[in-house]
Amino acid sequence: MKLFGSTFAVLGTCLAVAACMPAPPPTVSKESMLSSAGFKTITLKTPGQVAAFQALPAQQLSRKTYKGRNVWVYPDQTVCGCLYIGSQDAYNAYIKAASARMMSDAIRANDSDDPYSPTGSVNALDSDWANDPEAYGVYTDW
Repeated sequence: MKLFGSTFAVLGTCLAVAACMPAPPPTVSKESMLSSAGFKTITLKTPGQVAAFQALPAQQLSRKTYKGRNVWVYPDQTVCGCLYIGSQDAYNAYIKAASARMMSDAIRANDSDDPYSPTGSVNALDSDWANDPEAYGVYTDW
């Protein structure tokens, strides 16, 4: 019975710690970022469209001319098998959102408890090393 109580206590502690952990950030797909930036989804209907679609570089934004206008296209061969097409304004909005997401991910990575993270290591110091003369090799008690 004592073993059961100890096991239950450890399990309860683990569950309590897990409940206190912050939720992971929501994942945002490239396709949803393109749609929210103003890119339109085009489904492929003819063999000519499919052939042109397959000629585009996979999973990469490309600048093309469509009906006399410069547009940005993104062939999505894995998720929907469709083509995302957007104007220069939609492309600029996508780049702005993607850059903000990339910076947010980098900041989150630097603020982690990773012992190899420079920010995490500096935050873990107990003393005020910047104002400590011994940190610079200047010893005052000679």
